[in-house]
Amino acid sequence: MISHSIREIAESDANWIVEACQDKEILFWTTVPRPYELQHAQGFIRGEFPEYKIWVIEDKESKAVGIISIHGIDEAGNAELGYFVAPWGRGKGAIKDAINLIEEYAKSDPKIKFLQACIADLNIASQKVVESAGLIKAEAAAKKVPAGDEKVSSTFFRKAI
Repeated sequence: MISHSIREIAESDANWIVEACQDKEILFWTTVPRPYELQHAQGFIRGEFPEYKIWVIEDKESKAVGIISIHGIDEAGNAELGYFVAPWGRGKGAIKDAINLIEEYAKSDPKIKFLQACIADLNIASQKVVESAGLIKAEAAAKKVPAGDEKVSSTFFRKAI
């Protein structure tokens, strides 16, 4: 049973995004600017950091708990997902639900053949989350991804649409 929803991002989301992006886990595993300030959230919402599509994840009380996006779609039809969940929304299945909802969107986009996430080999929690949503470990990624102040090896997890 899905207990979260997704909606388009809006200017009114800036303040909670700033609050969420002060979290040490988000700062450790993602590429958000450091320090993360209001102008960063406003720029993200306006599309200054190009994303194919961005959604806000809301809980059943319609409280924003995270972001999920499609960074881009490559020539093979891999739609690369990016996401974070704020501390107040963790442990409740937000990303699993959001990926399932994005899958429904992806079925209507002819460019998308696969949902894909590139996850640090050290980020076991994120790997488990995407696996719970049906993505399977595919292959080692050539790119390095954040793990604190370092860049580490990563793996693609993928699901056919």
